[in-house]
Formats: sequence, structure tokens, C-alpha cells
Amino acid sequence: MSSSSAFQQSMRRLKPEKRQKQLEYRNRSQLRFLPSLKPPFPKFLLDTTVYIDALQGSLPEYAETALRAGNLWHSTVTESELAALAGLLNPKHPETASVIAQVAESIDQRPEHRILTPDRKIWREAGILAGLVARLQRYAKNERRKALNDALIYLLAARNGCMVLTRNVLDFDLLMQLDTTGQAIFYDSVDR
Repeated sequence: MSSSSAFQQSMRRLKPEKRQKQLEYRNRSQLRFLPSLKPPFPKFLLDTTVYIDALQGSLPEYAETALRAGNLWHSTVTESELAALAGLLNPKHPETASVIAQVAESIDQRPEHRILTPDRKIWREAGILAGLVARLQRYAKNERRKALNDALIYLLAARNGCMVLTRNVLDFDLLMQLDTTGQAIFYDSVDR
């Protein structure tokens, strides 16, 4: 199949030309939150928020329970987002080395057979979705990269029969409205 026809297939599937109105965020009562799920849990693809909250000790107890009991999957997208901290953090700050060591340990603990990587089709469709979200929601240029990463995670989960586990209600609500092939389930972080 030629690249052009594959692109056209993605365009036909996502229909960005039919979307003209800014999306409205849905009420929380219309979304699924983790406490409503009972074991056995589905396959979860973890969003970067899960790793950050785990490292900061702000995962709620019900999320920790789901992570212990769940069928967990990881992505190279979240690995990249976490690895970016190694370049972003000030190397002279006294806590930087400790944070980078925690991030490295978190990444190194991922079982190789549970790491998912986006293929060309997922990259292409994530680009379309991210552009669509950015246009409809009038994102600033600096917000567009994050939209792409979220779309990659969302489509990667959908392709592999996973549900995205995330605290990022707003962005994943928009993705679910634009592409109903995937699912996300949400949790709220706690202050500790």
C-alpha cells in the first residue's frame, strides 16, 4: 500500500475536515474514573502522569491497588517524556541527581515484553489528531507537542487493546471525543 493511500485512509477514518467547532469538556460524571472499576482490571497503558504521581507519592490508594492488580503496559512515548527530565532539570540543583536516578529506575523496571512502540500508522494518525485538537481548541504553539504525545499514547493503547490510565482528564476527554476507538480511565492525585 502506498504512503499516499495510507494517509488518505487515515484522513477518511478521522475526518478532520468535518470538525469545525471547538470541543466542550464533558462533565466528570460522563467520564469513567478508576474507583468505578472492579477487578479483574483491563490492560492498562500507563500515561506519564502515573509515573510522575508514583515518583512524587501522590497516587491515590485505589490507583496503587489497581497498579498492583492490573495488567500493566508501558510505552516508549512515556519513556521519552520521562527521559526529557534528564535534560530539563538543572544539573546544579541538589535534588537533580536523585530525581534522575528515580526516573532511571522507573524506566529500567519496565518489562521489555510489556513496552509498546508506535508504528508509522499510529504516528500519522496521532499527527492528524494532535493537529485537529490544536486547531479546534486553539492551542498555542508550545502546547502542540504535548497534544502529539497524548495522541500517540491514546492510539497506541487503542491499537493494543489497552485502556489509558491517566490523571489528564482534559486532554484525553478531547481525544475520546474525536476518536471513539480508544478508552481512558481517570484518577485524581492526592497531596501527601
